[in-house]
Amino acid sequence: MATELAAPQPRFLADVYQAASECNKCSLCQAVCPTYVTNPVEWETARGRVGLIRDAMEGLLELRDIADGPLSTCLTCDNCVAACAPRVPTGHIVSRARQELQAQEGHPWGQTLALRSVLPSPGALRSLHRLSRFARVSGLDRVLRAAGLFRWMGTAGALATQTGPLPARTAYRRVRDLPAVSEPVRARIGFLVCCYANLASPEATEAAMRVLLANGYALTVPVLGCGGLPARTLGDREAMLEMGVRNLNRLNGVEVDAYAGDVASCTQHYREYGAYFGDDRLVGSAAKTVGATTSLVTDLLDREGVRTPLGPLRWNVTVDEPCSLPIDGPERGALRRLLAQIPRLTITEMSEAAMCCGGAGTYFARQPERSEAILRRKFDNIRATGADVVVTQNISCLLQLREGAKRYAPQVRVLTLMQVLDESITVAARRRAVLPE
Repeated sequence: MATELAAPQPRFLADVYQAASECNKCSLCQAVCPTYVTNPVEWETARGRVGLIRDAMEGLLELRDIADGPLSTCLTCDNCVAACAPRVPTGHIVSRARQELQAQEGHPWGQTLALRSVLPSPGALRSLHRLSRFARVSGLDRVLRAAGLFRWMGTAGALATQTGPLPARTAYRRVRDLPAVSEPVRARIGFLVCCYANLASPEATEAAMRVLLANGYALTVPVLGCGGLPARTLGDREAMLEMGVRNLNRLNGVEVDAYAGDVASCTQHYREYGAYFGDDRLVGSAAKTVGATTSLVTDLLDREGVRTPLGPLRWNVTVDEPCSLPIDGPERGALRRLLAQIPRLTITEMSEAAMCCGGAGTYFARQPERSEAILRRKFDNIRATGADVVVTQNISCLLQLREGAKRYAPQVRVLTLMQVLDESITVAARRRAVLPE
């Protein structure tokens, strides 16, 4: 009598083993994977990565054997999930594999310093901003760039190069000069400022807060550290959890009706706080509340409606969809629906609008050649639209596309949706002043 073979048991990552086992090898992920379309080898596909990770779970190989390539080059954009019939969560599986790898092998010291000491601390982030401003005012920044020293600074140098000189005022400082909320007040919103956007694109975050205020949402802006997304992406689960607990403690006592953020990836991470921390005895209740009541500003306005008048913008825009938007959620269409409300605005659809631009997190620094190949493909599609403005809603996308525009389409401006809406609201206000009803 034939004996049944026992099902293999995972050595680790048991929480994602079943999901990794559901890949049916159909290859539909190939056409939508940004790394595969620019480097068509099997392990660049979702099915290739997931298959190798499952082999590691079962002991057929070690995670260190696939660290360089299958684990390191994945953008965790989950574009593959949209094409996957069983919806295998490749990005989550890869992130968990990175976390397991670092638990086995240890964490790079520079990454540990950033994730454990700098990003979680609002004070450290303020000091980083002051240091950057001093370097610019003193001329040290120009000296470092001219000498090419940023190239020797690894990820930190690449971030400094991409962001350029930081604006003089952070988003938190700009809160002081915001206008009053437009009456009547619809709700009080706790605005979740992204630590990266706070330093690198505070004008975009300010625009988001101005748009909310103009639409009747009173704002409370708690000072937070990083929410934990970079640590999750890079594989430091302990740092991710520590960052989340710190921010939940900072949000303790904040009395608001709901929370909102303007950065798609960070906001989505906050929405998952309930799953990460819901069972924690101390912060579980707060985590569930934050997760359940947090929205992307775009989605909030799409659901509740734009109340303030919008003025005409004679622009031709195309849309870049951040990968971090939920695959099947209404957020995917919110950006276009809001743009469609602006008079005279032309929206030209872009091929592969949901394809990642290659700038996710620090990917552009860790995988510069692959990132550049993906970015070139994105701008081939952007130029084909003839648009003069690209609209997105994520900090990594914003900075990556701005860098790409410098090289491949200098005539194209890259803005967030909130910047576009803020400009439309300003135009409407000017028209009312000149042509009162």
